[in-house]
Amino acid sequence: MPKPLLDLPRLDGKRAIITGANSGLGFETALTLSGLGAEVLLAVRNVDAGTAAIARIQAIHPGARLTVAHLDLADLSSVRAFAASQATTSVDILVNNAGIMAPPFSRSIDGIESQMATNHIGHFALTAGLFPALVADQGGRVVSLSSMAHRRGKFLTASVDEVRGTEVGYSAWNRYGTTKLACLMFAVELDRRVRASGLPIISVAAHPGWASTNLQKGGNERANFLAQSAATGARSQILAAASTGFLGGEFIGPRLEVWGTPRIGKGIAPAYDETLADNLWASSEELSGTTFAL
Repeated sequence: MPKPLLDLPRLDGKRAIITGANSGLGFETALTLSGLGAEVLLAVRNVDAGTAAIARIQAIHPGARLTVAHLDLADLSSVRAFAASQATTSVDILVNNAGIMAPPFSRSIDGIESQMATNHIGHFALTAGLFPALVADQGGRVVSLSSMAHRRGKFLTASVDEVRGTEVGYSAWNRYGTTKLACLMFAVELDRRVRASGLPIISVAAHPGWASTNLQKGGNERANFLAQSAATGARSQILAAASTGFLGGEFIGPRLEVWGTPRIGKGIAPAYDETLADNLWASSEELSGTTFAL
C-alpha cells in the first residue's frame, strides 16, 4: 500500500460518484474517499462486479456508505437514464474515471468511435446531466481522468466528424491519446465556463502516470513490472477529488510524470487552446445531444 496522502480532509456529509469504480484506479479512489467518510456511488457497467467491490471496501472500512448503479458510458441512453436517477440528490464529487484503451476500431451504439464514446463523450454527457446536482448546495467538484498519453493526441479542428472518428487511418494508440487530450481539454474548458458563469464548481484533471490496471489486460502488459500499483497511481485523482488546495483548471499527476508523488503539472499546448476547446465543446454537445446549464 502507498503511504497515505497528506492533508486530505474528512469528507463526512459529502457524496461522490465514481465511474468504473469496481476495479483499478476507480476502486482505489472509492476505497479512499469512503474511508474519509464520503458516501460513494459506484457507477459501473457490471453491477455484480460493483457489488463485489463494495464488499471488499466494507471489509476494510466496515462503516463505509456505498451503493452501486449501472452505467454504460458507451451508450448515451444509459448515461441519460443514470443522470436522471441522480437528479434529485446533490453530488459533491464526480470522478470521471472509467475508460478503455487502444482496442481495435469499433463504434458505439450511437455511432461514435468506441474510445471517444467511452472516455470523453460519455463523461461529457454524464457531467452535463449531473450538472444541476453538482451546482446544488455549495457546489461540487468534477475530476476528469486524462493520461500522459494525451501527448500523442491530436485534433486538427475538433470538428464533429473528427471527434466522431473513422476507421480510415485508425491508430488505436494515437486515438487513445486523442481521447485523453479531449478529457484534459474538457476539464480546462469546464473550468473556464464555470468561472465565467460565477458557478461554484471546481473542475480539475488528473492522470496516474504508469499504473498497472485492467486497462493493460489482454496484450498491453509488457514491462508492467515497472509500473506503479493501481493504489499508487490513483493518488493523483484522489488528491484532485479531495484536497481543498485546488482552485480549478489544475492538472495533477506524478512528479516524474510516469512515477512519483502527485503534483500540479502541465499538459501539451493544444489542451489550453480556447478556440480548439470551443470546437470540441460544440462537437461534444452535438454528438451527445447534451447541453450544460451554463
